[in-house]
Amino acid sequence: MKNAKYFALALLATSFVSCKNSKEFVINGEFENAGNTQKVYLYVADSLGQMIPIDSTVLNEDKQFVLKGKAEQPEFYQVYAGNRSYMLIAENGDDVKLKADLANQSGSYHLEGSDEADKVTAYNKLTADLSAQTGALAEKYSSMITSNPDAKDSIINEFNKQSREIYKPFLKKSYDFIQENKNSLTAFFAANVMYGTDAIAYENELIAYAKEAKDNFPDNKAVQAFASQMEALEKVAIGKTAPEISAMTPEGKNIKLSDFKGKYVLLDFWASWCGPCRQENPNIVKAYQQFKDKNFTVFGFSLDDNQERWVKAIKDDNLTWNHASELKQWDAPTARLYNINAIPASFIIDPSGKIVAKNLRGEELFDFLQKTL
Repeated sequence: MKNAKYFALALLATSFVSCKNSKEFVINGEFENAGNTQKVYLYVADSLGQMIPIDSTVLNEDKQFVLKGKAEQPEFYQVYAGNRSYMLIAENGDDVKLKADLANQSGSYHLEGSDEADKVTAYNKLTADLSAQTGALAEKYSSMITSNPDAKDSIINEFNKQSREIYKPFLKKSYDFIQENKNSLTAFFAANVMYGTDAIAYENELIAYAKEAKDNFPDNKAVQAFASQMEALEKVAIGKTAPEISAMTPEGKNIKLSDFKGKYVLLDFWASWCGPCRQENPNIVKAYQQFKDKNFTVFGFSLDDNQERWVKAIKDDNLTWNHASELKQWDAPTARLYNINAIPASFIIDPSGKIVAKNLRGEELFDFLQKTL
């Protein structure tokens, strides 16, 4: 009789599970500090990355809402309320619960109700902790600049140094999370976050992960696009031979990257219209002056599309090394060849032509050259 009782209870529990609608998913949400926010929206990204509306509703008097959608396979969605957005992963049959404080500047939120929801919540804690640390650091150094504007450059350099130290444990925890959850779409989300932070130290690991994710999620457009991006990145990863460059100098002469073979070369992608590039130029000038007689040079490749502005920036910033450009901004074939999605971007190429470092700036660049040369 006892076993029969347990069997009956198990059967009853199964019947509750089977009552879920397998043809849709449901998001039950609740917001704190909603203020005047009334409407809530559910979006999904299409193959071009455009956000497509799926459902919308209004908050009830308890600041709760229900949204629904359909997905035969796990897919990424965004819930928007006011100026906040919350990522989640859902598929048909899921009953996801979302709780968030719209006044929370870190963007922290809680999901439950599915395996992916639990994983998103776990990874979200890592990103929220990082946001809190970087926010506090930015506030501290912003105050320092206000108090001592003449020391702005040195303060910014120190801020960047401290920021990199904060990111190191975050990147390690993110990669560990990916390794532990390879069959989860949340791991793919974590990989995107890492890639977005310019995680050079984990470049080859992310490339390897992308190959696995491509096979694990053959029908997910976002995963397939990421895998294609990583395939392009692999061609210019650390340890690879730098692809040849052949372009025109400001004087109209052809120049090649291979012309500098036998030296350490800082291949610097920049543009006259790029504020961060212009801010970094004094550091590159200093490095060039200090190490140009030690088998080191700089090769600047500009993403300008205006010859006059390009030449003026070279003169104004005292960039006395070799330069080239295709004057096509982001459409420059060389920029595509080197998978350039943001600038400044740089590669250090050794005398044999191999890429040995990437995106070293400020003190990191000086430290590398000091140790290497």
